Amino acid sequence: MMKDTIKDYFLDKPGTFEDHDRSHITLNLASEKIVELHQNYVDIKLNKSISNQLLSKLDEVKPIQDEGEFQWSQIKMDAISFSDLCELIDQSYESVISTLPEDEQREILDLEW
Repeated sequence: MMKDTIKDYFLDKPGTFEDHDRSHITLNLASEKIVELHQNYVDIKLNKSISNQLLSKLDEVKPIQDEGEFQWSQIKMDAISFSDLCELIDQSYESVISTLPEDEQREILDLEW
C-alpha cells in the first residue's frame, strides 16, 4: 500500500516516470534514477549531507553507494513516516533537478501534468 502511495506522490512531479523490474520499481527524473521501491524498503538518492543526517537519526537506514555529490541510502519502509519520506523525495528531486543543464531544467519545470 505505502509503495503505491509513494509511487503516486513521486509521479505527480514534472518530468518523472517509472520503470519496472522483477524485484522493484524505479522512479526517475529525466535520465536520473532517484528512487527504487522494493517490497520492504526504499532506496533513495540523496544529497550527502541529507543522507548523513538521516543516518545519524535512524538505525534502519544504511548507506548503499556514493555517486558524486549524492549517496544512495536504503530505508526500511516501516522505519519512517510517509510524510518524512515525502520530504526526502522532495529534497532528492530538487537536488537532482538542480544538477541538470538549465535548458533541461526549464523544459521539465515548464511541463504541465
